[in-house]
Amino acid sequence: MHGWNSASRYRVYSDMRTAVSTILTLCVAGCLYGQRNPAPNSEPVCSNVVLRFRLVKQPPVFHKGEVIQARLSWDAVRPRGVAALPENRRGFFREILVWSPKEGAVDPLTLDPRIHVGSSGGWSEERTRAIDVNEWIQFRRPGRYELHADLRYLQPVQASRNKNGPSRSCVLESNTELIEILPSDSQWEAAELTRFSKMLDSDANRATAATALRYLNTPEAAIALARSYMRFTGEPVNSELLKGIFESEHADLVQAELERSLRSSVVFTENAVSTLGLLEVRRQFSSRPCPANPQAASEWSREYWALYESVKAKYSVAAKRPQH
Repeated sequence: MHGWNSASRYRVYSDMRTAVSTILTLCVAGCLYGQRNPAPNSEPVCSNVVLRFRLVKQPPVFHKGEVIQARLSWDAVRPRGVAALPENRRGFFREILVWSPKEGAVDPLTLDPRIHVGSSGGWSEERTRAIDVNEWIQFRRPGRYELHADLRYLQPVQASRNKNGPSRSCVLESNTELIEILPSDSQWEAAELTRFSKMLDSDANRATAATALRYLNTPEAAIALARSYMRFTGEPVNSELLKGIFESEHADLVQAELERSLRSSVVFTENAVSTLGLLEVRRQFSSRPCPANPQAASEWSREYWALYESVKAKYSVAAKRPQH
């Protein structure tokens, strides 16, 4: 991974009850986000700023599920530069990376925009930042893609410090990078899964392994995510594994594995009950997308969370049942 502390990338929920409470507050906003896309005010303040995007690995050829590291940096001719609004929650600022063609990849957050675990943090006046492309793009098909960064809601430094001043912002678009995603390679995937499993047993490498396991996104990795989630309950590892569970292309396998754990002698925590409840409700709502009409969306959200409370109660009873 990159050199900065993974704890700074996510706001960790030490108690899933806090996460669920936050989810309840954000669910309608997350559902309705796609209906509101206000353009930032056009200002010339970014005319002298150049945003650069560079994939670290060269040539940029990657296995499907491999960690893809990149660097974002910007240069400003004038010393005042620009600064981003602080602590932008990624759930409501879905750019940063844009890819083409659109087919063959997804933004993992959009698999369920009502479920947020942590935060990607905000930009500061630093001129460079290391990122994992996997945070924004989950490649599902092999092929060649074009990538660029699209940063919005940027403000001049002076304006960002003047909270009472007018709202002024602009958009920066980076250069384009080409990337190639190879076809699935079962041998490589098995070797990576074995490597991550060993790393999870090391205190020093556990957080890195949890992130890499989250990106791998194979059926076997989905099962490993569920088992590791039940095994490693400390932070920030547990929240990273939880995010991988909600982003997984194979959520049905994760749910089946958690339900097997529920029926076994494994200690099933309240956090795990909440996670299993969210997966089951998402499964039942998979054919019921959020309506565009705000009133209908509000009713949809009410039904979603009412079902969640009912499902969670059922799983809670099963979790408290004596195991033999």
